[in-house]
Amino acid sequence: MKPAVPVAYLVAVSLCGCSWLPRSGPPASAIVEQGRVEGEILFDVVEVNDRVVSTLLAQPKESFAARFNKETEPPDIKIAVGDTVSVLIWESAAGGLFSETPPPSTPAGARPTTEPLAPESPPPIGQRPSDLGAFGPNPEAGRQQGGTPPKEALPIESSGASNGRQATHIPDQQVGADGAISVPYAGRIPAAGRSPAEVQQLIERRLAEKALQPQALVIVTKSAANSVTVTGEAGVSAGAAAATAAPVSATSVSPGGQPAPSTAVSGFGAKVPLSPGGDRLLQVIAAAGGGKTPVYETFVRLSRGGTTATIPMARLVSDPAEDLYVRPGDVVTLVRVPRTFSVFGATGRNAEIPFNAERITLAEALAKSQGLSDDLADPKGAFLFRYEPNSTVHALNQPVATRSQGGSSPVAYRFNFRDGKSYLLAQQFPVQDRDIIFVADAGAVQIQKLFTLLSTVTGPIVTGIIVCRQTTC
Repeated sequence: MKPAVPVAYLVAVSLCGCSWLPRSGPPASAIVEQGRVEGEILFDVVEVNDRVVSTLLAQPKESFAARFNKETEPPDIKIAVGDTVSVLIWESAAGGLFSETPPPSTPAGARPTTEPLAPESPPPIGQRPSDLGAFGPNPEAGRQQGGTPPKEALPIESSGASNGRQATHIPDQQVGADGAISVPYAGRIPAAGRSPAEVQQLIERRLAEKALQPQALVIVTKSAANSVTVTGEAGVSAGAAAATAAPVSATSVSPGGQPAPSTAVSGFGAKVPLSPGGDRLLQVIAAAGGGKTPVYETFVRLSRGGTTATIPMARLVSDPAEDLYVRPGDVVTLVRVPRTFSVFGATGRNAEIPFNAERITLAEALAKSQGLSDDLADPKGAFLFRYEPNSTVHALNQPVATRSQGGSSPVAYRFNFRDGKSYLLAQQFPVQDRDIIFVADAGAVQIQKLFTLLSTVTGPIVTGIIVCRQTTC
């Protein structure tokens, strides 16, 4: 029995570094050594300090304001081919080109053209005193004139008229392929590429020698060109989009004075008409029903003129500089991106964990994984792995990996949690989508595992020997 004890210790010492023992990953020293093999850089190992954190926080982020910095003013809305246009024309007096000559008025005191009702005949409905009300201080005077109120009680304006002059409504028409619309006695009026006010002035000049001081009003009732398409995770269906009203404006008001509804796009989004004063991104997103997903999981993608940029919805809401004016033809897409990070090694929880927030730091990520395991973790062996843009790698004064592709290079950030300041750095260090956090095992863990394995094997043998000594085998 006595020779077995030193043999067991020798076996333990010789096998404590064997690779066949189970472990959660490589030790911290092995990760550092594996970064460079035979002069080839596989990944950079960066010791995290104040300078590293400041450099990462200073790196430029994708920005609408930076990408589309030349288009910060509201667009100049113009009439386009295919727009539906309504034209109204007024003249200064009756009997002109677009207005009829009024019928001759009856002189005062003249005999009315219709005979008054007989005294025994009741007045028709609508001319009874109870229906018309009193015509003055003497209601009987009205009945003596056949139920007709005095001249001053008659309305001086009719529906759609101003001072007795009615507007002539040219039927709604689309702007033709030649960019023009038709107006009687004015011919083809070029409209595409002009504002409604410019088309009005042109119509008035064409009719100036033919009509009586004509005044025109041009209203764009429907425009597919002067609109923005909102797609993706927008909270709008085909029915909801049809009920979404555009702002009341010269480009979105129908002749009846009602806002023109936005056009649904097969239940996948909506076309939102633009107002002349300009609409911002959040306004058109709200007009399309807003987002269906949480703000921290939603990204806004703006496509304009062959250029596309994507930023988090939370930044668009919090930073007014990112809320740009949209332009005709823009495509705004709401994309849901559930961001996650993965945790491995000596932590309380190994899993893929969602952010569930706009941004999180390494300290918060470790807390979500229940922190470092006090009986397994090596406090000096906490690593965060990610691919960084080559520009960031250069800013960190690190070489780009030998086989880097796509403009990015692998980096392993190392934290030493034996140093109390590392916890403050972890509170500032930003975690990104798809980051991998690994905490290496402490060196003593392998010795503990080996002794546990030996006790599992030798325990029954030692127990049997003890039993044999106490009893007759």
